[in-house]
Amino acid sequence: MSDSILQAGLQGVRSGIDQFGRAAGQVAAAPVAESSSNSVDGLIEVKQAQQTIQASAAVIKVADETLGSLLDETA
Repeated sequence: MSDSILQAGLQGVRSGIDQFGRAAGQVAAAPVAESSSNSVDGLIEVKQAQQTIQASAAVIKVADETLGSLLDETA
């Protein structure tokens, strides 16, 4: 069970990293001289990617703690 939770957390981190890369490219490609909706949208997506990665890392932490507790009880 904790293995599937761990896998879900890892998938979430990977997804967040992919999203971050796309968003960073969008921000980098936006014109510097003017405030464009592309740069604003990209910055919003960067923040969303950050939150996705943080939430997924929390899932991984819980899975790790759960597995640790299970191992402690069986030892």
